[in-house]
Amino acid sequence: MGRRKHSTIDLLDAEIKSTVEEMILSAQFTYKDIAEYIRDTAGKNISQSAICRYAQGFCADMEAIRVAQENFKAIMQECARYPDLDTTEGIVQITSNLMMSAVRSLSQEDLKNTDPMKLIKQASELVRAVSYKRNLDMKNKGLSEMGFDAAKGKLFNVLEEKYPELYSKLVEVIEKEKSDLGGEEP
Repeated sequence: MGRRKHSTIDLLDAEIKSTVEEMILSAQFTYKDIAEYIRDTAGKNISQSAICRYAQGFCADMEAIRVAQENFKAIMQECARYPDLDTTEGIVQITSNLMMSAVRSLSQEDLKNTDPMKLIKQASELVRAVSYKRNLDMKNKGLSEMGFDAAKGKLFNVLEEKYPELYSKLVEVIEKEKSDLGGEEP
C-alpha cells in the first residue's frame, strides 16, 4: 500500500489516532468534529484540510485491505471447491483474470498513455511464475515417482527373498490385472 506521508494524526498517541480513524470510518463526524476532538484530547491544532488528506489516504488503505481480503477469500473458496488445486495456482488464476480485466477496461486514451513495455514485462513475469511453478511440480512429481519405484523395488526384493509364496501370488495377480487391462500395468 502506498502509505501517505506522516501527518500530525500519525504522530498522535495510538489510542487517540485509533479513535480518529474510527471517527473517519463511521462517517458520522465532520472534519471539524475530528479537529475539535484532536484539539480537546491531544492539545494539537490541525486543519480540516489536513484531516481530509489523512482521511483520503486512510480510506484508500482500508479499501486496498478490503480488496486483498476479498481476493484471498476467493482463493480459499476455490481451493475448498477444488481440493487438488494448489493455492499458488489459485493465485495465478485470479491474478491472470485481474490483469486481463484491467487490460480490457482500458480506454483507447489509456492504451495510448500506457507503456507497452511495462505491460509486456508484467505479463512476462506472470508467465515466468507459472512456468517456474509447473517445472517445479514436474520435478517434485518425478522425485515422488522415483521414490515410489525405489520403495516398490525394495518391497518386491524383500517379498521374493523372505516370502516367496506371497511374491509368486502377487506377481500372478499383477500379471492377470495387466492382461485384463490390455497390457497396461495397474
